[in-house]
Amino acid sequence: MLKIYQPSTHKGDTPELWEENWATNDFEQALRFCEVDPLRPLFEKYATPNAIMLEGGCGNGQYVAFLASRGVQTIGLDFAQTTLKRLHSRKSDLRLCVGDVAALPFQNEVFDLYYSGGVVEHFESGPEPALREARRVMRAGGVFLVSVPYLNLVRRFMSPFRSGVWKNLRREEVQGSPEDEFAFFQYVYSRSEFEQRLKQTGWRVIATQGYAVLWGLYDAPYLQKLVERVLAGGFGSSAQSNGASAASSLRNGEEDKTPLPGAKPSHNSPSVMRRLVVSEDDTVPVAGLAVRLMRHVSANMMMYVCVPA
Repeated sequence: MLKIYQPSTHKGDTPELWEENWATNDFEQALRFCEVDPLRPLFEKYATPNAIMLEGGCGNGQYVAFLASRGVQTIGLDFAQTTLKRLHSRKSDLRLCVGDVAALPFQNEVFDLYYSGGVVEHFESGPEPALREARRVMRAGGVFLVSVPYLNLVRRFMSPFRSGVWKNLRREEVQGSPEDEFAFFQYVYSRSEFEQRLKQTGWRVIATQGYAVLWGLYDAPYLQKLVERVLAGGFGSSAQSNGASAASSLRNGEEDKTPLPGAKPSHNSPSVMRRLVVSEDDTVPVAGLAVRLMRHVSANMMMYVCVPA
């Protein structure tokens, strides 16, 4: 696994870091992205109407709002109180709760579905307490959707060149930052490493899906311009300058649907490119094979679909 540090005065498992991050995010833009999210097929399969669902670490709350609008009884929990207050002022009908994913304020076996997207990797002492809590509140027959950063081929290749702020470890450990003005941010796991954590905490993995393949390429600086060009094409524009803004939106889990300068109308190409670049749809004939390959090469995140063991 990799332990990654970033320039910050706050660690990845503190609310202060996330309050700062979410204060600048565009909720409406993030909510629109849910329509084309690579994970949408999983939500459609498991987040059935009338299911009782918890999102542990809901942040800006776009998934809570998206799924609640489709009849899922969704509760959003986070430790960032200011972010939740802002979300409540925007969507007062949402069910929100301040809390800690490692000490959930719920009784045993109350949820049919639990979604944890990019949360448990930020605990420097390890994800096990949060994974055990998820198991405690899950009903028999329930499903746990949990994603963490993936130790893809790009990251394996780049790790020797970032030894100052990327550390190769066998187990999670709490330790000081290797450089001044840097703080712990997250762990990055191979599939076998995280599956072991899940097994140890009472879960059985029934499926996996890598996603966010373009963001994964951003770990290789010399590929960033190429990614921006692909994004510009995927959003229907040949203007390279727009690739950076599109890439920024995707890196934050959002899609910018604002028309891009220089975009040319098309009935076929943009929709296919959007399916490949944004939704990462591997059912597109022929090109879908490339999507599956890129998930192995550069998927930023790995989703684990789990059931109680």
